[in-house]
Amino acid sequence: MQGRVLRAAAPAAGAAAAARAGAAAGAVAAAVAAGAASRSSGAAWAWGRGQRAPRRAEGAADPNAAAGAASARGSLLSPSLLAMGNGLSDQTPILSSLPSFQSFHIVILGLDCAGKTTVLYRLQFNEFVNTVPTKGFNTEKIKVTLGNSKTVTFHFWDVGGQEKLRPLWKSYTRCTDGIVFVVDSVDVERMEEAKTELHKITRISENQGVPVLIIANKQDLRNSLSLSEIEKMLAMSELSSSTPWHLQPTCAIIGDGLKEGLEKLHDMIIKRRKMLRQQKKKR
Repeated sequence: MQGRVLRAAAPAAGAAAAARAGAAAGAVAAAVAAGAASRSSGAAWAWGRGQRAPRRAEGAADPNAAAGAASARGSLLSPSLLAMGNGLSDQTPILSSLPSFQSFHIVILGLDCAGKTTVLYRLQFNEFVNTVPTKGFNTEKIKVTLGNSKTVTFHFWDVGGQEKLRPLWKSYTRCTDGIVFVVDSVDVERMEEAKTELHKITRISENQGVPVLIIANKQDLRNSLSLSEIEKMLAMSELSSSTPWHLQPTCAIIGDGLKEGLEKLHDMIIKRRKMLRQQKKKR
């Protein structure tokens, strides 16, 4: 069975950034070593994704690995990469390079089996990729052309949604530009659980004001909840007034609604960046 590939984005140049990059490299190396030990003992890791084997970076659900990944994301403007194994996958060569300020770090969260990884690889390959539950994280850098013909780069971190992994979510949301929270529109029984996790992650001090795109997945199914029902069950009106959000109906298998949702998320991120710049000038 093919081994796992780990990789993390390196921070920008400078002494402090170099130290962070070293810490990230150490965390990744530790995760690799832990992975080797886990495989020898029969521990569960998230392996290939079914009918095709996309080039991707995956990591273990390990606190040190999570901290290393978050540290590596400390500089949002870094164009460099600290890579182990295959190079960064780029399946949509719309532009060969983009200014680093146009790259947005996005964390994909949600309960297990909500469709997070399906969303990720539909965006990456523009086709359905059969998946298995993520036991750590997947990361992909994807170029997307928005409605105004502007191409931007989203660096997605898809984190496992099992209950034992959720305490690690906050490690991945450090310095993030936006959060994508995926919910299963059919799973009525777990909607309360999804609500609890959504409100918990948005109330963390570091996430105050971070835009949230709620993806109502599986809207193609007959027994799916309506958007108004989902909004009520997730208590969206009770989110902090400082948290901009958008609820988007989607079908991740065929990709309906995903690009529209990303456009809304992009608009919220740009609006927040402008607001932060204005606040900084007033100081």
